[in-house]
Amino acid sequence: MKIAILGAGGMTGERLIAEALKRGHSVIGLARTPANIKGDPARVEKIFGDGFDRNSVIAGLKGADAVITTIGKRDLFDKRYWLNTEAHRNVLDGMMQHSIKRLVAISSFGAALDMTRPGIRRKIYLYLRRRYYGDMQEMERMVIGAGLEGVVVRAPMLYNTPPKAAYFVEKDRNVPGGRSVSRDDLAVFVLDCAEKPDYVGHVVSLADQRDGV
Repeated sequence: MKIAILGAGGMTGERLIAEALKRGHSVIGLARTPANIKGDPARVEKIFGDGFDRNSVIAGLKGADAVITTIGKRDLFDKRYWLNTEAHRNVLDGMMQHSIKRLVAISSFGAALDMTRPGIRRKIYLYLRRRYYGDMQEMERMVIGAGLEGVVVRAPMLYNTPPKAAYFVEKDRNVPGGRSVSRDDLAVFVLDCAEKPDYVGHVVSLADQRDGV
């Protein structure tokens, strides 16, 4: 299978590429800076793809059998509040144009409408990020409602720690008390979602811990 990964130049993108290659897939890596994309050039096509640039996204998806998106805005002062919705609008248009069905979009626990965190610092953080998470909420609705084989994977805090190869998964809600997961475990789960139909049409979450365990 050939998998297009939007946001392939980041740390999560690197893990997704490594896991896809490990499973025998080839990859189209799309990033604003293609030089940052890792992987064997013989199996990873590294091209320019900016979520805000409709033409680059649509052209970059050509030939793909499935799409994975890992899009995030790290800078709280970045005024591009609708990055996820704009990028996924372009992705969905490209998938329609190229007859691609499967989309796995990585989201965040913060996109849950009932998301809360204990402690004043975490509450302030969620308040400052409210537009960012509102963007993710709308993106989730777009992906699930597009009439394609869409899956949204919500992740908590991501760490570059060794994979545990054991994590908790919840369908249509966040893992209760979930705080973190390794990028390697996230990559394994996302590739599972790209290959299998188990979670098509759903928002799912994963974390390496949960309340009561």
